Amino acid sequence: MNRPGPPPLVAESLTLGYDRRQVVHGVDLSVPTGRVTVVVGANGCGKSTLLRGLGRLLRPTSGRVTLGGEDIASLGARRLASVLGLLPQQPIAPEGITVGDLVGRGRYPHQGPFRRWTTEDTAVVAHALAATGTQDLADRRMEELSGGQRQRVWIAMALAQQPEVLLLDEPTTYLDVAHQVEVLDLLAGLNRERGTTVVMVLHDLNLAARYGEHLVVMGQGRVLREGDPNDVLTVETVREAFGLESVVVADPVTGGPLVVPA
Repeated sequence: MNRPGPPPLVAESLTLGYDRRQVVHGVDLSVPTGRVTVVVGANGCGKSTLLRGLGRLLRPTSGRVTLGGEDIASLGARRLASVLGLLPQQPIAPEGITVGDLVGRGRYPHQGPFRRWTTEDTAVVAHALAATGTQDLADRRMEELSGGQRQRVWIAMALAQQPEVLLLDEPTTYLDVAHQVEVLDLLAGLNRERGTTVVMVLHDLNLAARYGEHLVVMGQGRVLREGDPNDVLTVETVREAFGLESVVVADPVTGGPLVVPA
């Protein structure tokens, strides 16, 4: 039996902000189902705020977000979490919790009132730990880990959740170059193997172009351009979004766009 595809995630005239300060202004965005979307833009342009709105961490001032045609504001917490996973920029772990216990919490949406922990849950958690290279940390407490180790554990918890749509805000934070590539390869593999829709915010334009099938460039709380990285990541777009003069050449590995500051 084929696994059903993930539901579409759509923002309609979405306006978001904090107190009376608007950050995202009337954004319309249809996230391509079953693909990897990367959101880029200068600091303060609204990337993380948009992701928080898509993941229901922030209530819209106006507009709405729908998942499979349903307003996410109307979905129960467990039902939403069983379909949509969100890794925010600075997650906070309960004091004293071990790595294994934290990753195990990713199975919460799949636990009903009459469903206990199963061998499948154990296998999913073990796979998530192995995939992120954190299996040797399972008995250690989160506060004992380095920033890079903690980041990989949070990603393991998101993987254990097995969502159909996965949102990640700067998943490569605190990671060295080798681990950045490992994590992005892992997310790309999750997309290929399970068809998971992945939406992530990245600062590195060249990593965004390499891993993103769909690129969203934001500026001043609005979507400036979106589409295939080859079409979107141009000298003009980099200048408009980042105020940076650049040369865009072909990536020698992928053939996609590679941004070189001029």
